[in-house]
Amino acid sequence: MASIDDPELDERESRVEARRQRARAISPRKRLAFVAITLALSIALIGIAELALRLSGFGGYPPTFTRVGTLDNGSDLIVTDVDGPVSYFFATRSEGMALDPIAFEMPKPAGTVRVMWIGESAAKGIPQPRPLRASAFLEAMLADAWPERRVEVLNVGVPGIAAYPVLGIMTESLAYDPDLVVVYLGNNEFYGAFGVASLHTAGQSPRIIRLIRAVRSTAIGQGVDRLLRSRPGASRTPLMERMVGEESIPPDDPARTHAAHNLEVFVGDMIDRCARRGIPIIVCTPTCNESGMAPLGEDDLSSLPGGRQAEIEAAMSDAPDLVETDPVAGEASMREVIASAPEHARAHFYLGRALAAQGRNDEAGESFRRAVDLDRMPWRPPATSVAGIRRAAESRAAPIADLERAFREASPIGSPGWDLVDDHVHPSLEGQALVARTVLGAMSDLPGALRVDPERVAALPDWETYAERLGANIYDTYGVAHTMRMLGSVSFFARTNPEMFDRAQATCLEIESQLDPSTVSRFRLWTEPERRMVDRYPITGLIGDEMLQAGRPAEAAHLFEIAATVCTPYTSREIGFTYFALLARAQANGVLTDAERRRAREAIARAEFLIRNEGGSLRVQAAQAHRFAGQLHALLGEHGEAIAHLEAARAGLRSDHRVAAEWTLVQEYVHAGRPAEARALIEAGLKTDDAAA
Repeated sequence: MASIDDPELDERESRVEARRQRARAISPRKRLAFVAITLALSIALIGIAELALRLSGFGGYPPTFTRVGTLDNGSDLIVTDVDGPVSYFFATRSEGMALDPIAFEMPKPAGTVRVMWIGESAAKGIPQPRPLRASAFLEAMLADAWPERRVEVLNVGVPGIAAYPVLGIMTESLAYDPDLVVVYLGNNEFYGAFGVASLHTAGQSPRIIRLIRAVRSTAIGQGVDRLLRSRPGASRTPLMERMVGEESIPPDDPARTHAAHNLEVFVGDMIDRCARRGIPIIVCTPTCNESGMAPLGEDDLSSLPGGRQAEIEAAMSDAPDLVETDPVAGEASMREVIASAPEHARAHFYLGRALAAQGRNDEAGESFRRAVDLDRMPWRPPATSVAGIRRAAESRAAPIADLERAFREASPIGSPGWDLVDDHVHPSLEGQALVARTVLGAMSDLPGALRVDPERVAALPDWETYAERLGANIYDTYGVAHTMRMLGSVSFFARTNPEMFDRAQATCLEIESQLDPSTVSRFRLWTEPERRMVDRYPITGLIGDEMLQAGRPAEAAHLFEIAATVCTPYTSREIGFTYFALLARAQANGVLTDAERRRAREAIARAEFLIRNEGGSLRVQAAQAHRFAGQLHALLGEHGEAIAHLEAARAGLRSDHRVAAEWTLVQEYVHAGRPAEARALIEAGLKTDDAAA
């Protein structure tokens, strides 16, 4: 160790002091210039990097709404693009968790009332097919209430997003001339995109949330994100599975307060932005499965002695059966658990079950709602979140469609369960109709031409009538049940709510027992993973094909018509199902009606629009559009037009699609008096078959 008078130490101190003196000798102006130059160089380097990355395709966000071309009437066709909403996600997401593409015209057709229906998965209406979602029910109800007007309800629901992305998508929608906006949200404020748990501490502040979105819009931010995603070990797990793995959120966690605050702020922003545009808005309160779905999170007993933990776990294991067989004893058991663990969510849930079994529905409702609020995995909206939505709407005098109250009033026990909700938050078929009717009721509070006469609402048909009119059928019922069966088989739900799988499985087996084996085999085909796409192949399309082959064209036509409405508009699949529906109608009735011929021409116009816009944002396969345009012309007896389209289709088609197009082409050659070409095509097909064999 050096001594106090160590000469080496003295020398070092002298050098340090000399440097300090030289630094002090630099004038403040020079120091400022140095800092400015350093800052300017840094900004320049960042700017160069930003520019270079933007030239490489990074930066900005894709829009939710895109113009794809000009229709025959001179209007622009606008479609929604999944890439816009996907930009809000950090994690990988499964394909089923996406926006359903829709299409509409700009400028808005004269005499049209346009409603933008915006929110997350409950607003989208999953697991119901498109024609049976709340937005479709509302459109049908408004058409009856306003027979003199044309109504379109455009569903822009995106699963897995929190309030901030809903705000962004809604803001984009205001540029497309809506007469009314309906927002239905509140289920994803914890684990959804830009939810408090997804962003952790950053998600606690609306300002920080906006800043994160802005930073991610830069090319540098997106380049870094791409780099992180591509590194070895980066998660490829879909969003829903990531959500299941998140840690729980205790009832007293500040994240719950932040979630409610974010909802209040962003819903308030939605109302304010609509007000500035002079566009009315209706805000929906979220509803959930209170009496059917047990809490999803694991209750914490760590503060109790080990012996008491074991006693509670044994009591909870017996609870499902006990509250059904002896509800009085079940009530006593659950109250004993709650005395030791007041925040035990599952104990409150089964206490509610015991009370409901005794007919004490008001008390049961309090217990069910307490269970939702205490659930440590808040996939269902707690009362604080719902209150945040209410405060935002009430403080601005915005009409509220009170789904929370409507679903409780519609429930036989005052707490909605499996009859109104398919899983934890997604309404059943009856629930979809109830959502629509509740929004319709809120429209009676709107000013001017958008007000719906309450007497007209009261005179509308019941929900079953609308469901039948919109195409409810046993095959889609099976499809929904299968979707719930798949969800219920996931270990997370199987562990916490085995009743979900059991109910869905029973529905599937009951439907299968009513149908012949060939139809059941079609069900099996439909459930194959490759058919579970964003724009899923409609189950009604598969069954319609079977009906057509079995010589039952009237039934096939009905199913094909439903299938067409399930598909994304302005796609070859939608046009194809329209063709098959008309083909089946022609076979059933011997001739097409004038209305059916108009439908064929409208479908041909859509196909030709797709052909003109091949390679654009619609991602068109022109060969299929040519095929169905040709087959529709053939159905109308327009042989020359049919031949032109079918010849254009051949080179781009494969397997059965090419065979079907060529068979129609052979028939059209014959009808057009060109038998040699028909014979040549048949011979070429035979040679191809021989070569394949």
